Amino acid sequence: MRVFFAFLVLLQGLFLAALGFLPTDKIPYHENLPQDKILHSSGFLILTFLTFFIWDRPHRLHNVLLTAVPVGVLAFASEILQPVLSPTRAYDSHDIVANVIGTIIGLLLATVVDHLREHRHSRREAQYEALEMA
Repeated sequence: MRVFFAFLVLLQGLFLAALGFLPTDKIPYHENLPQDKILHSSGFLILTFLTFFIWDRPHRLHNVLLTAVPVGVLAFASEILQPVLSPTRAYDSHDIVANVIGTIIGLLLATVVDHLREHRHSRREAQYEALEMA
């Protein structure tokens, strides 16, 4: 487990919880961005991306599953629990869709970054081996 990324996930989770359970009139919306679906997508994109890099498993599929399952559950549960924990908030199925879209994009982005990082690392190892053999 990578502690730095776990700390960042905790911070992002607290930020999303604060926005998700604040009364609607207390949420700071910018006049040019009244559409909260962008906030939902970007928040879950960042959360998913950071969560992916917590895990240090040998196979990328393990990291994908260890990320997709809990973040996916959170994407649904946060919207279902929102009206229960904050009476001024209402259930919105479009928010769930935005959460899932952000999660999918974050997961895709994280796997691409991980692949590029792994490729760079293996190329560097090959260079060191070539130097050792010379």
